[in-house]
Amino acid sequence: MMVQPSVVNKIRSLFTKQQSAPTFQILSDLHLEVCSQYYTFAITPVAPYLILAGDVGRLIDYEGYLAFLAKQTAQFEKVFLVLGNHEFYHLSHTSALEQAQRLENEAVLNGKLVLCHQKRWDIELGDSHTTILGCTLWSKIDDGAREAVQTRIKDLEKIDSWSIDDHIAAHMFDLTWLSNQVTNIQNQNKFRAEGESERKILVITHHAPTVVGTSSPKNANNPWGSAFATELLGDSSMNWVGVKAWVFGHTHFTTDFEKNGIRVLSNQRGYVIPTSKEKKDEKFEEIAFDPKRVFGI
Repeated sequence: MMVQPSVVNKIRSLFTKQQSAPTFQILSDLHLEVCSQYYTFAITPVAPYLILAGDVGRLIDYEGYLAFLAKQTAQFEKVFLVLGNHEFYHLSHTSALEQAQRLENEAVLNGKLVLCHQKRWDIELGDSHTTILGCTLWSKIDDGAREAVQTRIKDLEKIDSWSIDDHIAAHMFDLTWLSNQVTNIQNQNKFRAEGESERKILVITHHAPTVVGTSSPKNANNPWGSAFATELLGDSSMNWVGVKAWVFGHTHFTTDFEKNGIRVLSNQRGYVIPTSKEKKDEKFEEIAFDPKRVFGI
């Protein structure tokens, strides 16, 4: 479906007029691979920028995935895509990254897809300076959880030649990059010109950056929980000064709270069969998935 230029211009003018800071529409865990919903799932734009925080679908379903992204790049200024674990299913980690890079370069997307695989992207809007830092941020699996994770987490059989050690190594690779980027921006802020406003940081990852509050309470004691979240925000050895918000996915739990001065939020759809109604909230959940959810920095 083609979106007329007049529609795009109307959306652009609506959300950029007198805007002093960027606003983002956030979704994750759409799981469009279920019954091949790539061509049917629709997003109505209510912000200029779209964040897809992983598990949109599978990169092996390349044509369908591309068709879905083409609809989004036709109606948003930019689409920021973080890869979730499901993006890698039935491919090796390396070949999936190659497919993702191919997606970013597709002419039909008009340069409007930003693949957030260890990617920094700056948005300058008036006197507002915002940096997006995006990566998958695979989790740190606890030593005592290895057996449970090996048994219960499908990544280890669905991603070609993928192991727990690979998962942990990828976590450290992403975390090192992310920490270094935050440090660089902290230094940039320290030496900014007189009168220049501070650069704000928005982090987008698929796996969760803290444990409590990012999953349904019914999953609190799961022995495989470390496959979904790592305690980074409560780690006193980490310095996240400058990070204003952190968007995540993976846990199929929609939430919005603050921890140590950082807004932590998600908007996760989960598995939905098209012939059924959109999944109803669990009794534990206070916030339902909303395809029009927007937030600003």
